Amino acid sequence: MDQLCVVCKCATYHEHDALISSLRKQFWQMIPIRLFIWGLWSSTDSQDENTTLLSCMRIQGEVMKTIIFHEHTIQYSPSNRYVALFLKTFIDKIERALDYNLDDELVEFYVGLAASTNTSGPAHGMCFKTYALDKEQYTRVVLKEEQAMISQGTTGLITWEAGLRLADFFAEHPDIIRGKRVLELGAGCGLAGFVCAAMGATCVVSTDYSDAVLKLLESNRQTNPEISGKLQIAKLDWDDLEECSNLSKPIDVIIGADITYDPTIVPILVAAIKEMVVSSQQVVYITATIRNIETFDLFLQLVDETGVLGRSVMDLTQTMMTALCHPNPSADMRLVLITLK
Repeated sequence: MDQLCVVCKCATYHEHDALISSLRKQFWQMIPIRLFIWGLWSSTDSQDENTTLLSCMRIQGEVMKTIIFHEHTIQYSPSNRYVALFLKTFIDKIERALDYNLDDELVEFYVGLAASTNTSGPAHGMCFKTYALDKEQYTRVVLKEEQAMISQGTTGLITWEAGLRLADFFAEHPDIIRGKRVLELGAGCGLAGFVCAAMGATCVVSTDYSDAVLKLLESNRQTNPEISGKLQIAKLDWDDLEECSNLSKPIDVIIGADITYDPTIVPILVAAIKEMVVSSQQVVYITATIRNIETFDLFLQLVDETGVLGRSVMDLTQTMMTALCHPNPSADMRLVLITLK
């Protein structure tokens, strides 16, 4: 029988461990503080929190020991700005409890960090995000990402919502890619493809066109030694149909996230997919955040007009993510599956 914590007497030790695990998972993934769940991360209610439990001295100590000073955090830390905002908000939560004490180490570390960190204004600059894929948080993909949405003239240096959805889909359904050869289009930071490698794909070719993105992809490949041997980084111009064909010949699964948002690029993308899908055994998985329904409909229309490609569409908007934390669970999201007819 799980024992009640002798310090706070408001939760069991199992509930303590579940809360710490939830906070660490979100912290490593750098979930925006305004969307942070100070309870179980799988909850859809941002108010699902227990200030008495958060203020427990044991919880405060575990936050410092197993999150802030965790050996993984020390090696692959989120930005100082994020850490400072996390601790500030955590202390604010504690101070809402009726009767509380603050851990000396927590306060001392926060005060020192806050004194040297600018937390005002928009976030920018590179830092690490860690995507923990299993309950024990041992299977991880670590990516260096830009905090600003646009940097060096590209949007590919940050993981977007559709990339999170696609990565979570394969983490939840690893049988789709286990033992398969995967090609990712418009890989950006590489999350979806790297997750495929972590979940059992034999080979993943992560492609993009931007030199800045390709440089980041290679850096991220080297940051993940457990899967780096299965990862290849390649430049791919969708206009180069011969290269598209060459890259896709040994490929079983083709994936892409947030690559259908530009109506001027969609026809080129569809032509490339048509060139790459030459076997009935090949499947294309593309996730799309619906920002402009006309552009998404154009993509589906052009797929239909190829005459050789069939497609189906799944609405993921109301589907809960199970492996990765999702900072915007209400985003209008679709998953498109494409095969030969």
